[in-house]
Amino acid sequence: MAIFKLTNQILSHINNKSSVCGIFCDSTKAFDTVNHDILISKLEYYGIISRTGELIKSYLSNRYQRVTIKTSHASNCTSAWELVKHGLPQGSILGCSLFLFYINDLPQLVKDIALPLLFADNTNFIIANSNSMNMNQDRKLALEITQKCFKSNLMLLNYDKTTLLPIYG
Repeated sequence: MAIFKLTNQILSHINNKSSVCGIFCDSTKAFDTVNHDILISKLEYYGIISRTGELIKSYLSNRYQRVTIKTSHASNCTSAWELVKHGLPQGSILGCSLFLFYINDLPQLVKDIALPLLFADNTNFIIANSNSMNMNQDRKLALEITQKCFKSNLMLLNYDKTTLLPIYG
């Protein structure tokens, strides 16, 4: 659905003779940087409390992990078990949903200047404007808001992998 919405919005703006710009954000180790306390407070804000809230807290807390490096010529090297203090389990269905709750405030912050499209840890925006000067201002503002939102959520925007794609109608 996200790719359909993205394509549909771009084509609609091009048909209306607007210039369109796509911003495709990459966050550095998005799932690994999720702060459990921030996530729990956001879930509580959205009304996920009592048994469901306690279940999610239990899911996130007291998790341990270790790393094993397999080698071809020697025995495996395994680290000690360590408590996981932040991050979401990757490869789980719940992890993607929890991550979306974690960054769910971002769409509200940019909705007046850009169309946000979120899918798991992919954060994308479509900006359209018939005036190229205004579109450049909106693009700058959307990136500034995104950077502030990421920073307040203790995440990093990876500028080397974040792409700005101008699309001309």
